[in-house]
Amino acid sequence: MNKIKNTFLVLVAVMFSPIAANADLITFEGLANGTVVTNQFSGVVFSSNAGSENQVSTQPGIGFGSNFICTAPVGSFINCSQETILTFSSLVSGLSFWQVGDNDSGVVALVDVFVNGLLSSTVDIFGFSDFNTPNLVDLSAFNDVSSIRIYGITDRGGLGWDNFEFTPGGLVSVPEPGSLTLLGLGILGMALVRRRRKV
Repeated sequence: MNKIKNTFLVLVAVMFSPIAANADLITFEGLANGTVVTNQFSGVVFSSNAGSENQVSTQPGIGFGSNFICTAPVGSFINCSQETILTFSSLVSGLSFWQVGDNDSGVVALVDVFVNGLLSSTVDIFGFSDFNTPNLVDLSAFNDVSSIRIYGITDRGGLGWDNFEFTPGGLVSVPEPGSLTLLGLGILGMALVRRRRKV
């Protein structure tokens, strides 16, 4: 009986363990060079500090395609040195993005992660003096992210950002159909064993 009880408990734990919903991936391909990025993508608004904006920069060979985003003074050309802020319309999890175009090594920028509207942590963004190779900024350890603020860019050429990926709504506990079937079989098995013992 203890084996069946333990199996049942394992099945319940698996069934109700968090699983990620489908992740959203934001690339900037298909947008024209110089396009100001604000609310073109579902579930997130891009902004910057006062007097700056995020623009699409078309530079094939940097990042994952031809386009990434960089900051620019409003109405001017990119300088890639100001803040990029993402504000999510609902809490997200599994967040990551890529830093592109670094000229320096070591810590080249910072990102503040806000969870449920409160500052949770500041994470270092590293460069490796490799202009053409993107570097992953992995924030997937944070759940219920409401916004991020990328700032403190020290790279002498500035930095760009590409391929933002996140799971809207965060982690959800949704039983998988296979888990429900296993749970049902486990309960049936326990009932049969109990009935056999009574007979």
